[in-house]
Amino acid sequence: MAELLGVLIRNRCVSRFEGISSIGNESVNAATLRAVVEGPGVDVDWHEAIDGRASLVARIAGSDPAAPSLALMGHTDVVPADEADGWTRDPFGGELVDGEVWGRGAVDMLNQTAAMALTVRRLADEGFRPRGDLVFWAVPDEENGGYLGAKQVLESDQDLVRTDFALTEVGGAARRTPKGLVVDASVSDKGMGAVHVAFRGRQSHASLPHGADNPLFKAAEAVRRIGAWRPQVRISEPWRRWVGAQGFDADLAAALVDASRIDEVLDLLPDGMAAHAHACTRCTAVPTILQGGEKVNTIPQTVELAVNFRPALGDSGEAMAQELRDLLADLVEEDGILIFHQDARASSTETPLWDVLASVTDQAHDGATLVPAMLAAWTDASWLRPAGTTTYGFGLLSEQLSPDQYWSRFHGVDERIDLESLELSALGWYEVAKRFLA
Repeated sequence: MAELLGVLIRNRCVSRFEGISSIGNESVNAATLRAVVEGPGVDVDWHEAIDGRASLVARIAGSDPAAPSLALMGHTDVVPADEADGWTRDPFGGELVDGEVWGRGAVDMLNQTAAMALTVRRLADEGFRPRGDLVFWAVPDEENGGYLGAKQVLESDQDLVRTDFALTEVGGAARRTPKGLVVDASVSDKGMGAVHVAFRGRQSHASLPHGADNPLFKAAEAVRRIGAWRPQVRISEPWRRWVGAQGFDADLAAALVDASRIDEVLDLLPDGMAAHAHACTRCTAVPTILQGGEKVNTIPQTVELAVNFRPALGDSGEAMAQELRDLLADLVEEDGILIFHQDARASSTETPLWDVLASVTDQAHDGATLVPAMLAAWTDASWLRPAGTTTYGFGLLSEQLSPDQYWSRFHGVDERIDLESLELSALGWYEVAKRFLA
């Protein structure tokens, strides 16, 4: 497991944007994983609609066409990393040091993708014949939104990957509470959206500011307004269930599920939890890119602003987009704002798969409770749920890897994963697939 993870890290399958275009080389990792899964008992498909960005699909065919099918879905791309940014070790070295594998993707999510591939090969070698199909799907472009990965395959060849249930990132963080050990599994991602705004002015000399039309002032005002925007708080059922499982004192727990009180108690939460609670209970909008101007002595003609916004469960993405349009309407021309969005969705836990996940978690952690959680981020589960697939973000991690440590390593410096977590991950995928499909 550690060896395969190290290879995937060293393959440097970084996806990134060049302008508005997503680029990557994930076929390298897909080929590494194909070498693991292909062989007797496994049907392998190679979907490469875009050169260098293959999806690998491996299937152990089920014996009963009417039985529920299951996909294990992992992404093969990682975000950029640079040793000069403060990494202790080579971010693409894939080194095993003091019981931890270091490198970009060790947590997000090459560890789980590797464990899924090894699970499929192990089950095939054991002669396992599932009732329903077991599909392993390794996809590119997740870190850029999945438009050229999961979305592209679902739209062009859905029969290749369609299953009743799916498991992907993010889950497994274990936390001690007064009620015992709880382990998160995500049942909902936030929605996803982007706002691109072009503020237009009049190019002129910076020595004559009086009467000038400087679009930077419009952009600055837009950033201020977005920072002050307060969308409606949303208290969803998954949020209520997550709060109820944490063992908070009664007054704090009550405030966290009260839309009128939650903001008063955010900073009373344990370290690292306030930002999560804030993000899970409302639409967020964050300015991330501001571009404009070429010379220090010239007022620019156009300034462009990009904003990442994420509707919460219960929000209408279109309604949130309209609020942002209205917020900026007097600063931008009608054709100067472009918004796209996707709503948040949740999967029910009233399923036989959830029961299996809970049982496997209980066994792995000696009595731990599996808790449905909301993910403040976005994963490829957001493409699967609208396609009709009940999807959870699941995993098993060492209790020694605290939730704060775990989350800090996503896209962070010195990303790494311990061997105990790797062993638990391999056990988890194997046990879930075998129990659910037997």
